[in-house]
Amino acid sequence: MKTKYPTTPSPAPSQLVTEEYHGIKVEDHYRNLENLQDVEVQNWLKDQSDYANDVLTKIPRRQHLIDKQLEFDKRKSHSIACLQITKDNHYFYLKKMGGENFAKLYYRKGFSGTEELLYDPKEFKPESGFNYIINYIYPDWNGEKIVISLTKNGEEFSEMIIMEVATKNLLPDLITNCFPQNDSYVSWLPDNSGFLYLHYPVIDFKSEACLKNTKSVYYKLGQNASLLNEVFSSTNNPELNIQPKDYPILSINSQDSKYVIGKLSGTSKFGDTYYTKMINPPDTKYDWKFLFSKKEKISSLIINEEQLIFLSGKNATNFQICKTSLNNPDFKNPMVLVNEKKEEVIQSMLMTVDGLFYVTNKNGVVAKLYHFKDGIETEIVLPEISGNVSLESKGGKYSDLWVSTTGWLNSGRRYKYNSENKTFEEADLVPIIPFPEFEELVVKEVLVKSHDGVEVPLSIIHKKGLEMNGKNPVIFLAYGAYGVSLNSSFSPTRLLFTEEGGILATAHVRGGGEKGVEWHNGGKKTTKPNSWKDLIACTEYMIEKEYTSNKHTAIWSSSAGGILVGRAMTERPDLFAAVISVVGCMNKMRAENYPNGAANAKEFGTIENPEECKALFEMDAYLHLKKGVDYPATLLTAGMNDLRVIVWQPAKFAAKLQAYQQSDKPILFFVDYEAGHGLGDSSMKRYESFANVFAFTFWQTGHPEYQLEE
Repeated sequence: MKTKYPTTPSPAPSQLVTEEYHGIKVEDHYRNLENLQDVEVQNWLKDQSDYANDVLTKIPRRQHLIDKQLEFDKRKSHSIACLQITKDNHYFYLKKMGGENFAKLYYRKGFSGTEELLYDPKEFKPESGFNYIINYIYPDWNGEKIVISLTKNGEEFSEMIIMEVATKNLLPDLITNCFPQNDSYVSWLPDNSGFLYLHYPVIDFKSEACLKNTKSVYYKLGQNASLLNEVFSSTNNPELNIQPKDYPILSINSQDSKYVIGKLSGTSKFGDTYYTKMINPPDTKYDWKFLFSKKEKISSLIINEEQLIFLSGKNATNFQICKTSLNNPDFKNPMVLVNEKKEEVIQSMLMTVDGLFYVTNKNGVVAKLYHFKDGIETEIVLPEISGNVSLESKGGKYSDLWVSTTGWLNSGRRYKYNSENKTFEEADLVPIIPFPEFEELVVKEVLVKSHDGVEVPLSIIHKKGLEMNGKNPVIFLAYGAYGVSLNSSFSPTRLLFTEEGGILATAHVRGGGEKGVEWHNGGKKTTKPNSWKDLIACTEYMIEKEYTSNKHTAIWSSSAGGILVGRAMTERPDLFAAVISVVGCMNKMRAENYPNGAANAKEFGTIENPEECKALFEMDAYLHLKKGVDYPATLLTAGMNDLRVIVWQPAKFAAKLQAYQQSDKPILFFVDYEAGHGLGDSSMKRYESFANVFAFTFWQTGHPEYQLEE
C-alpha cells in the first residue's frame, strides 16, 4: 500500500543550455530556473513549497518535536546573546525570555547591577508590518552610546540606529546598507565621536553588483548618514588594488590604540592586511602601510604598544603564537612565543594585564586553556571538562577575564578567572537549567579511516544501553568548509533526536578546522572530494559497527555543506536513506553568478582557472545527478531572501532530482518566502526547521511513530 501524501506537483519547466568550460562539456537542463522573475518559475517554486509543507506537517509527532523545543525554551527563564562589557563595566546584551520569539536589548551597570530594558525591536518601523530583530549591538568605549543593528524577515542586510544610553533617546539619522555580524564590521573611534563601518553600495540581491565594491566609511555622530566618508575602499585607495569581491574591513584594537588595521577580507580567514595611524576626521586620505599578505596565514592579531602578537598557521598547521615589531615587522623570522602543539589547534587568544591567554582544541571536542607570561607557559585547569571554551576580556590594560565552557552534554557555564589566586568564580548571567532527559546519554569519540587512510574524528551520541542491532536511526551532521570547526556544544534541540531513540553523529570532515590549517586545505578546491569521502567513510564505519544500516542513515548539512551531502548522495546513493540540505549550495559551477559567489572563489575556486574549474565541476552535485538511479529521500530548503545561497541553487537540484529519481522516495523542496540564510530567524521558525529535519529523518529511516498513514 502506498504512503498517503498529497499529489506530487507538476515537473519543473526545463530549458537546456549547453556550455564548455576548459574542455568540460556541461549540460544544464534547468538554467531557466535561475530567472526568478519568470512567472512559470515562480508558480513552480510556490507549488513545490506548498507541497513540501503539506507533507511535512502531516508527519506524525512533528508537532511533538516543536512542542518539546518550546518546553525546553520555557524551562529557561531567559537566554542571553551578544554580551558586550565596556572598560567601566557597562553590560549590554540581547535577552530573550523563555517562550519569546525575539530578543530585546538590555543594560546593567556591573555584573550585579539593576537590569534596564533599553530597546525592543518592535519599536522599529512598526508601520512597516515587518518583524525586525536585533542582530548585533556595538557600544562605544565608555558605554554612553550604542549602535543597534536591525534586520527583517531573515535578511542579512541591516539598518543601524544609535541610542544615548542615559536618556534612551535615539539619534535622528538612520544608517542603511549595512551587513554587520561581528565586532570587525563596526569600530568606534577612540574619542567616541563616531565609528567606522562597512557600507554596501548595492543591497538588491537580484543585482549583479550586490555584495561587490564594499567600502569602509566613517560616520560622525549627528551627520547626514547619506554622506559617505570613505576611508578604506577601491575608489579612495586605488593604490591598494582592492578587488570588487574583497571586503575592506577596518578594526581598532582598543581605545588606546594609535593605529587602525585594514584587512581585505572575504570567505577566507586569511587576508592581505594594512595599517595606518589613527583616523583623524575630516581627513580621508591616510598612509596605508602594507603589513602582511594572506600567504602568512595569520588568523588574528593583537597590537601591544608597538608590538604585534599574532596567531600564525604558516609552517605550523596547528598554529603558533608569534611576536614582531609593528613598524619594522619580520614575518619570515618572528619571535615564537608559543610553539605549535602536536595534537591541539590553537583557536583563539587575548591579552589582559596579567599576560596572554589562549585556547586550544583537539579534534574539535577537547578544549584546554593556557596562560603565557615572561616566557612561561602554564595550563590552567578548567572547572569542568569542556569540549569548547571561549574567552572575553576588557582589553590589555585590565585584569578581567571571563571563561565560558560547554560540551556535548554540559550546558554552557561562564566564569570569571582570577589570575592572582588562580581561581574561577561563577559569573553566569542566566540560571543553569537541568535537562534530566540527557543525563543517561553516552558520548563516544572515535577515529575513522577514510578512503586514503587519514583518520577522521567522529563524535557519536546515543542513549545508554541502546542495542547495536543495525536498525537505529542515525543522523550525520557535517560541514567541511572555510576551516570552520564543529566544536562540541550543548544543544537540547539537537539532543532531542537522541531522546526519540536516534543516534546523533558529528563527522569532523576535512575542509573544517578541527585539525588545523592542513585539515582545512585537505577539503578545499582541488582536494574538496575528501570532504564527502570522509563522510562516506564515517557512515560505513557506523554500519560496520552495527550502529545502523543503509536503510536507517541520514546526512544533514547546510549552506556550503550542501556540496558535502549532495556529492555524498550522488557518489553513494545506496548508502543513505535520507538526505537533508538546508539552504544548500548544490550547483557550484554556477555559484559565481549570484551575489556571494565571487567572494567564495577564495574557498572553492573559479571557473576562470582551468584546474579550479575542474574542481568546481567535481563538487557540483546538480551536474552529477544521473537518470534512473534510486536516490535517497531528500529534503531541500531555501530562503527567498537568501543572498549567500540564492534560491535557484537548491531549486535546480530539486527539479533535476525529481526528474531523474528511479524510485518513489519523496523529494521535497520547501521555500520560505520570509527568510534568508537562516541567520536571525525567530525562535519558532528555528523550532519548525529542526522539527522538519528530524521528522523527515525518522519517517525515512523507519521510526514506527513517524510513519505517515498507510
